[in-house]
Amino acid sequence: MRVLLFLTGFGQVKEYDYFRRFLGRLAGLRDLCDVFIHCNNPDISADIVTHFKAFPQKNKRLHITTTNAGFTMGAVEAVSNGIETGLFRDYDYVIHLHPDVFITNDAGIVNLLRSNLENHDVFFVNRSLPDDARFFSFDFFVFKPRLLLRNIFRDELHTYHGWPEHYLHDMLIKHDVRFQIVKRFDDDNWMPRRVDDHLGLYHEHDLDRVEALLQTLEAGDTPRAPTGTTATGATTSRAPSTRPHVPLGAAAAQWQALTTESPPSSSSPSPPSPGPPGQGPGPSDRR
Repeated sequence: MRVLLFLTGFGQVKEYDYFRRFLGRLAGLRDLCDVFIHCNNPDISADIVTHFKAFPQKNKRLHITTTNAGFTMGAVEAVSNGIETGLFRDYDYVIHLHPDVFITNDAGIVNLLRSNLENHDVFFVNRSLPDDARFFSFDFFVFKPRLLLRNIFRDELHTYHGWPEHYLHDMLIKHDVRFQIVKRFDDDNWMPRRVDDHLGLYHEHDLDRVEALLQTLEAGDTPRAPTGTTATGATTSRAPSTRPHVPLGAAAAQWQALTTESPPSSSSPSPPSPGPPGQGPGPSDRR
């Protein structure tokens, strides 16, 4: 099974470092996927190259371009161009994400990929805004490029008036493309920002919160020092890690407390400008 993580961004830089660190914890998806970073901001910091090079995947690519359809349709255009250039042709799945949608647990995603490999569903979409049946999240969706008979993302690319979430829904219906709605949030509501209930995704703009979660999870990953017996019967041990071992249950509890009680750090960047209600994105999400 060949899987491509296709990340589309505009202004994000440090997010790629966090994305890599989250992905590095997840042997299932990490070892399955190639990585393609599409940035339509030619003035982006050179640090993006440093973060890109740190990804361990052998097959990876960073594409920085001046082609930019704008605030609402930039990511749509990126997916469209990927289809037109044949970038996705050899993959069983393409997973589209924004770089500030962090994969904290890959069990739900890997199960989704494996359990649907042989069926004829083409897109796997999710909802993150209740009471809006047309709102298919654009910050994360999955599709099978080999079953997509035409480039639906080229249609109305420069004439559509509305959010990309509605565009995704409308193009799937217009072109009669088979899709499956995958559960993400129990209540189909992205608010408050949190790790979702089914896919293990965390869409967050406050990087202080991202760092806090990652440190908690990495502490929980730290194994206890193994002990054993030598041939002479002497007990041996390795030097313990400097990070404490935190059971997963405790890590989850700590993070729940952090996300529900702690206010954003005063050193955090200013909130992004308002976007559509479903994902609360600012410009960096859209381009």
